[in-house]
Amino acid sequence: MSKLLHWKSSRLDLQTLTGLSLLCALYVVLQMVTINLSPMLQITFSFVTLALSCYLYGFWPNVIFCLAVDFLGFIVHPDGVYMPLFALVLMVKAWIYTMLLYRKKISWTRVALAQFLVDLTGNILLTPLLLSMMYSVPYLAAVSARLVKNAILFPIETVLLLVVFQAAKQIPAFKKARAQEK
Repeated sequence: MSKLLHWKSSRLDLQTLTGLSLLCALYVVLQMVTINLSPMLQITFSFVTLALSCYLYGFWPNVIFCLAVDFLGFIVHPDGVYMPLFALVLMVKAWIYTMLLYRKKISWTRVALAQFLVDLTGNILLTPLLLSMMYSVPYLAAVSARLVKNAILFPIETVLLLVVFQAAKQIPAFKKARAQEK
């Protein structure tokens, strides 16, 4: 249990802030590239940048990341009413990615478990709760639609994360992070 509550992170130095800024910009851009299935159901690939950021920097720098991308994403691409609680959902996702990926050797089981827990908690349980609060949509209706979407996308997202982590091994920041793996 103490391992779950031990939230190590990178120092907030200039290199970390620069990397976070670049990943924030990429997250906002990828968030705008969406496939709209319905007004409240979208497919996006911005999760990749959150997973990368958590792998590289840990939880606390990603709290800043989550707050920034939530606010900047709404400013750049306003879609409905601004709800700051979505930043908390992002923080829960960041915590899950950090617990399973930060300074850990990347394996398909670790990535699949991280993506499964992120999909379950953030996408299937918490986001529909916020949407039902905002738009008075029945919670179970929102959950059932997201359950189907995430069941279909789970293997695709897992493979995409594995491919991105494999390709990113050549990036100097990743080489430094891989040297610190346990």
